[in-house]
Amino acid sequence: VYYKMSIWENLVRDAGERPILYPLFRVYGSFMNIKRYDSMPFYFAPTGAKVVAFEDSVINYLDWLVDAHEDARNTEDRNRNFYQRSCYMYKNWFRLQNETVANLMFDTKAPKPHYDRLNSIISRRTSLYYAATSGFHTFAFMYMAFFFRARRISMLPALGVGALYYIVFENVNNIFYKLLVDRRVIGMARA
Repeated sequence: VYYKMSIWENLVRDAGERPILYPLFRVYGSFMNIKRYDSMPFYFAPTGAKVVAFEDSVINYLDWLVDAHEDARNTEDRNRNFYQRSCYMYKNWFRLQNETVANLMFDTKAPKPHYDRLNSIISRRTSLYYAATSGFHTFAFMYMAFFFRARRISMLPALGVGALYYIVFENVNNIFYKLLVDRRVIGMARA
C-alpha cells in the first residue's frame, strides 16, 4: 500500500511542477543527447552531414523560439537545457511579454517589495486582459453570426468580412492591452 501511495504522490507532484508538454520536452532532450556519427555507416556520412546540418538549423530555430527572453539580460540562463528554459518561460511569461516589466526585472535594481507589487499587477491585469478580450470577441462573433444568419453571401463578401474582423480583432486587442495592462504597469514603474 505504501508503494502505491508514493507513486500517486510522485504523480501529483510531477503534474504540479512540470508543464503539460513535459513528455515532448523529455523526448526532445533525449534526442539532443545522442552523439552524432557514432553508429552511422561511413558511406552515409556526406549525406548525413547535410541532413544533420538542416536538422540542427531547425532545432536551433525552435530552441531560440522557446528561448524568447534575451540571454544578455538573464545571466542565470547560461547552461540551462531546452526543458529548463521552457519551464522558465512557462513560469515567467506574464512578466516577459511586457517590455516595461522585462526591463525592470533584468536592468533595474529595485527593492523586492517593488517587484512584488509589479508581479501582482502584471499577473492580475494580464488575466483581466485575457478575460475581457475573450468576452468581447465571443460576443462580437456571436453578433456577427446573428447578423449574418439569414443572408447568403458569396466568397468575396465572406473574405471581406473575415479581413475586416481580423483588422478589428488586432486593434481591439491592442487597445485593451494598453488600457488594462500597460497603463497600470507604466504607472507603477513611474511611482
